[in-house]
Amino acid sequence: MPTSPHSVTRQGVGIFVEWFGSNWFNLLQTTGIVAGLFFTGRSFLLDTRIRRISNLLNITEHHRSIWQQVIERPGLLRVLSADAKLDIKPVTLEERIFVNLIILHLTAVMAAIKGRVHEQPAGQDEDLREFFSLPIPNKVWKDSKRFREPEVVAYIESLIAEKTKKRKSRRSRRHSWLRRRWS
Repeated sequence: MPTSPHSVTRQGVGIFVEWFGSNWFNLLQTTGIVAGLFFTGRSFLLDTRIRRISNLLNITEHHRSIWQQVIERPGLLRVLSADAKLDIKPVTLEERIFVNLIILHLTAVMAAIKGRVHEQPAGQDEDLREFFSLPIPNKVWKDSKRFREPEVVAYIESLIAEKTKKRKSRRSRRHSWLRRRWS
């Protein structure tokens, strides 16, 4: 039994020095492996962030180039009109191609979101809901949805159904207000 606390400390240091003398290489090797794994993980996270930003820039560039067509070809402005009368002037080939480009772009963006390499932009649902409620995009969608991936069809159909449900709900509330008012 040691008689002073210093002798316990000396014994502990002696045991450590003896252990370190015989295991220093293993300790160094383990430290190197752990540090290597840490830096690899950090590098992977940084690479993922960079890839997401790159994907965002790429998607934004494609989005811009599609919508640039509206600026360069004013005949496409009718696609964005809620007053387009399809019974008077049917959808043109140019309008159909434009809407299909948007649908293809949306399909690519949805694949990127599903693959977790892109995050869903804020307001995407409402933006698409408004777009596909317009007469020309709605007509092109109905004509071409049979050629689309089931996930895309389900997504767009849910947006359109929600828009229709909101419209009916507003009408119903308006009519119930009128009924109460004049009853």
